[in-house]
Amino acid sequence: MSQAMSAREANSLRIRAALVTACGDLLVDKPIDAVTINNIVEKAGVAKGSFYNHFPDKEALAAAVSEAILSEVETAIREGNENVTDPAYRIVRGMCSYVQLAVSDPRRAIIMARGFQSVFAGEHPLDRTARVDIADGIRSGRLEQRCEDAGLIQVMGAVFFTNLKILEQSLSAEEAIELCTKVFTLVLCGFGLQEEEAHRIVSDSARDIVTGRGL
Repeated sequence: MSQAMSAREANSLRIRAALVTACGDLLVDKPIDAVTINNIVEKAGVAKGSFYNHFPDKEALAAAVSEAILSEVETAIREGNENVTDPAYRIVRGMCSYVQLAVSDPRRAIIMARGFQSVFAGEHPLDRTARVDIADGIRSGRLEQRCEDAGLIQVMGAVFFTNLKILEQSLSAEEAIELCTKVFTLVLCGFGLQEEEAHRIVSDSARDIVTGRGL
């Protein structure tokens, strides 16, 4: 009985993994609204009935695909910031981690971008980490008090649209570093840092993270 149960569990995991992989492949080319469950199960090579044993609808599957990618980036941010205490550096290094994904793995970055609406529901990992770092910066006086809510919007918007430009124009690592240095410097200036210091922080962080040296 235990062997039969183990076999069933293994098959269930195989089917779920096939659905996640198939959905991810499809999301590279089109948003989930343009993908049908039939498309997903056909690409996964599983029976349609199996789909509902794992996910209530295609949106839940798409969320699982996006969350898996976001979880990896969140882990990279946490590990990369482990010994970083300056909130300004922590914020920018987190932002640059998403740029690094767009440069190193455009397909997964596209999938992540398609699920970016979760930001506005407060479910995005960058929302959580940036919110903590901004709050710490304000408490310490490193960042201006007025930036608590507006600053978070700046961070999220800057990451999203910077990545979008990188993906749409297939920018190289050097081009992506140049772009995010310009954009993220403005974000830090909005937090109250002087432009020279803001540029130095972003330039250092972007080169470390986007080239992979900081991960």
